[in-house]
Amino acid sequence: MHITIQVNVPPYTNEDMDTAINLAQTLVNRGHKVSIFLFADSVLATNKLVKPMKIDRNIPLKLQELSVKGIEVHICGLCAQYRGITEDMKIEGADFSGVPEMVALIYNSDRYINLLP
Repeated sequence: MHITIQVNVPPYTNEDMDTAINLAQTLVNRGHKVSIFLFADSVLATNKLVKPMKIDRNIPLKLQELSVKGIEVHICGLCAQYRGITEDMKIEGADFSGVPEMVALIYNSDRYINLLP
């Protein structure tokens, strides 16, 4: 089964990004294909220059680890541009996309989960 998870909230504001990461990990462990589409403020989660405190989690690193496991990580390009995220700032394994790619992901997925604020 192909499952797409769309996240719309900032990465360190609440636990929605953690939910997306844990859900994606569980689904891929069960043999599903998983795509994550980061929209609006969630694109900040791909900034590899973020330096979280030692007591906090490193969300960009967690997303990069998911991409190594075959999970597609898509970043809304316009959202990233608006927030100053450039190619050299994003994690490896994540790709800039757009709304047409997001619609295609949703259309071609068996399940679609949207984490709204």
